[in-house]
Amino acid sequence: MTLNKIKIQVIFIGKPQWEAGWPYLGYDNFKLIDEIKIRLIKKFPIVAFNWGTMITSYDKVLIDNIKENILKADGMIIFTIGHYGDPGIVQAGIEFIECEKPVILANFIYGGDHTFTKIYSNIKDKNYQVFPLSSQKIEDFEKAIEIMISLLRIRGTRVLVYASDVIKMNWDVILGLFNPERKKILKDHPEFLEQVGKMSGDKEFEFFTDTVGEDQAHQWRMDEIKYKENLKEIFGIDMIRGDPDEILEYYSNANEGEAKKVADKWTSNALKVDPSEKTILNSAKLYIAFKKILEDKGVDIFTPDCGTFLLTGLLPAYPCMAFLELSNEGKYGICESDMDSTVSFLFGLYLTNRQGFVSNHTFDIANQQITYMHCVAPNKLYGVNGPSTPYEIVFHGETHYLGASPCVKFPIGENVTTIKISVFKKKISIRQGRIIDNVVDEKGCVSKMLVKSNVEKIMKNYDWESFGWHRVTFIGDWKEIFIIGAKILGLEIIEDDQ
Repeated sequence: MTLNKIKIQVIFIGKPQWEAGWPYLGYDNFKLIDEIKIRLIKKFPIVAFNWGTMITSYDKVLIDNIKENILKADGMIIFTIGHYGDPGIVQAGIEFIECEKPVILANFIYGGDHTFTKIYSNIKDKNYQVFPLSSQKIEDFEKAIEIMISLLRIRGTRVLVYASDVIKMNWDVILGLFNPERKKILKDHPEFLEQVGKMSGDKEFEFFTDTVGEDQAHQWRMDEIKYKENLKEIFGIDMIRGDPDEILEYYSNANEGEAKKVADKWTSNALKVDPSEKTILNSAKLYIAFKKILEDKGVDIFTPDCGTFLLTGLLPAYPCMAFLELSNEGKYGICESDMDSTVSFLFGLYLTNRQGFVSNHTFDIANQQITYMHCVAPNKLYGVNGPSTPYEIVFHGETHYLGASPCVKFPIGENVTTIKISVFKKKISIRQGRIIDNVVDEKGCVSKMLVKSNVEKIMKNYDWESFGWHRVTFIGDWKEIFIIGAKILGLEIIEDDQ
């Protein structure tokens, strides 16, 4: 969603000017309201604020009218600016929040404290999308408003999911992945080709793949209808399914000359290159295919079930370098048709303007260290317009002799904030740490970010059922902003390092 489409209903709750109460008898409500209006219009010029009539008593006609406006809005801000003991203004605030839109409940200290506290105590355990904040200064509310606006921009996003519901092995495509590296494999690891030959000749053989939600990356498969409902309700995101066969069609039409330029750029920018030119060229062709798919579908983010597709012959090349290149252009591919990680990535992207590193992780309990690792990572970790992080081009980790993957060198010494959202459970996991090294080890995935963190606490609080294994890590200390954002969306917050 673009900013100029965002509509925010603004509501003021207080006391009549000449009633006894806070702030004081004769307090000029409308002077404060005018100051707020001027400041917000100036601060957020392309947001459409709808200014409601001030609530000083429970007027059902007025309350119902405001509720209608709330339902037309994307979110709301409720300012409590006074109180005088009338329970009707508290009831009005509760009913506004019950409209189930994202809310900032903003109280001016020494003004609406009684109203604010009573409203919040009535709704705090009901999982509404509310962030409460109390301050004397209007500027203190602006950060929360900015966060809400950023999250409202996610609404209308369409995520393209490529995933197979029926598994069928295409050995012609699978064996084609070996061709660029066949001589090297035959020389160094002949047993590898021998074993692959046996598997391809066995008509009953299939690699394990998940079509029902057993894998931690495929939570949405357990109940796709319910998942889509939650996704729309909480985030305003639409999940759309694509036909995986389209990828091979687009790949076959990719211009090889254009791909050669992309491949040459990758290799010239890399610190070292291990795969063959042909392997890298094939990944560049896949980048061109993916980019064309996104253009034709009118989406900026997609998540193909890449691991399954490589194992079953629906991907003609490894996607890791293609994902890196797309991310440099503000278009994003998320691995393994993992919608929870995709949503977590979008949540962080819109709040930080930085790309997250979607990864698996390992725990070194003895040394209180986590290794976040995957075979793809963005190299614009500070945002699309930020500096590029150095990388090598190496073979894909788990398949070891095949494919081209970027091994990104993460900035040592930086603080990081790692999250995961469970769309089904309406929860967010948050943890922090500091990058202390880039691990070089042929085992596991290739990009390995070593982070110092409170591993004992994380292990104690680990919730695999809700969050699985994948996590999304952002460079920087974003804990406060992520917590505010989570409250605005009504997510239960799990600080698993506390």
